[in-house]
Amino acid sequence: MFGKLIYGQFSLKETFWKFGVLGIFFCALITRCFKSFLMQHLNGISLGTYYTQYFSPLKMDNTMLFLTIGYFLFAFVLCVYCVMVLFGVWRSAAEYDKSIWMRHLAKLFILAVIYAGINFGL
Repeated sequence: MFGKLIYGQFSLKETFWKFGVLGIFFCALITRCFKSFLMQHLNGISLGTYYTQYFSPLKMDNTMLFLTIGYFLFAFVLCVYCVMVLFGVWRSAAEYDKSIWMRHLAKLFILAVIYAGINFGL
C-alpha cells in the first residue's frame, strides 16, 4: 500500500484526501497526544530544556520512558509519512489529466497540509 502511495498509483482525490489530509491529521493527533502527556509530567519545563539538561534514560520512571519513546517514535513516523504523501500527491498530480488547475492546487495545498500537520504535531 505504501509503495502504491509513493509511486502515485492511487487517484489524486484518494491520495490527497485519504492519505494526505486524514492520514497526516491522524499521525499529528497521536504525536500531539504524546506531547501533551509528556508536557504534563514535565511540570512547566520545555521539551528542549528537559532533553538537554535533565534527561537521563537510566534514571527515568516507566511512564516518562514510555512517553518519550512514543513521542519520538510518532514524530519520526509523522515526518516519514509526510514525505511519502508528498511524493504520492506529486506523482498522482502528474498523472491527473482532468484539470491542470486541480493538479497544481493539490500540490500547493498538500504543502500547506504538511506544514500545518507538522506544526500541530511537533
